[in-house]
Amino acid sequence: MRLVVDSPAVQHVEQTWPEFRRDPRHLRFGLASDGVSPYGVKSSSHSIWPVVLTNYNVPPWLASKKGFLLLALIIPGPKKVKNIDIYLEPLVEELQQLWDGVDDVYDGRVLLWTMHDYPGYAQVSGFQTSGYAACPTCGPALPVARSSHLSKQVYMSYSTYLPMDDPLRGTGTERNNVAPPIPLNMNWWEHVIAQIKQRWRDVEEGHIPVERARLKRWSILHRLPYWKDLMIQHLLDPMHIEANVTKSLIKRIFGEKDGNPARRACEEFGVHPEAWIQVSDGGIESLPPAPWILTTEERKICKKRISEIRFPTDLRDAICDLSALIRWVCSKMIRIVEIDEK
Repeated sequence: MRLVVDSPAVQHVEQTWPEFRRDPRHLRFGLASDGVSPYGVKSSSHSIWPVVLTNYNVPPWLASKKGFLLLALIIPGPKKVKNIDIYLEPLVEELQQLWDGVDDVYDGRVLLWTMHDYPGYAQVSGFQTSGYAACPTCGPALPVARSSHLSKQVYMSYSTYLPMDDPLRGTGTERNNVAPPIPLNMNWWEHVIAQIKQRWRDVEEGHIPVERARLKRWSILHRLPYWKDLMIQHLLDPMHIEANVTKSLIKRIFGEKDGNPARRACEEFGVHPEAWIQVSDGGIESLPPAPWILTTEERKICKKRISEIRFPTDLRDAICDLSALIRWVCSKMIRIVEIDEK
């Protein structure tokens, strides 16, 4: 796929509503929103939420350029909003009017999807993305348990989501033969909302009992007449997710997250018995080597592999200078002469 209009999601829109396909000048939008710090100051306690519309009618190399992005609104902050639907309501009303048709306006408009990271997904869609209902696709089938030693939820049976013939499912008696859960679609959630409205007739868009539906609210985007029929409603930004997962994985294999709470959690759930805390005859506790932590020799090999990666000269020098600066700032003693030199 080279163009957004060639994607199955856009083709689905054009096949479902043929009248929208007849005129190529009809506008196709994507909505993006995320919290940012003003003036690029990452340590600022004030965050704002810009809501931007991306126009996919222009060539793909121009769609993300500054001159072609439409700033629909700015949520001032200073903290993350609890209900973003209040701010999105004027925008949704205009999109609904343009879809239904407005006098003297010849171009129709459709909102194809929203784009955000995983926390922003919860903010815009109304689903929960943490705690006992962290996966809207799995719904109640999500295997989750509370760890008293880690003081957070732990998601179990991760091999369940692998293909049935995957070797990582294990072998013999330790093999996980549980089939992956069937992904839930929007029709299932609409059925849940219908049940809630039948019991609580005053429940409309807004707050919904979490213990019943595992929803924070029913998003205002469902006011759009075509929203429930879209193939894809929310897109996740892979850049943030991959960076966070990679960072967490590196910390895990290098032992930064290892300690007594993690080992006691393994014993609590009966996994990795070789990593449980050992107690000597004198009552002294010790942590045996964990199978997921790299040894000293393995760390040297990993460091060597990374050093063999060839970056552009400017990028490599910038990374080295940044690493040296971080080590210098984090040192226990800083001399005034060194500050003047920097």
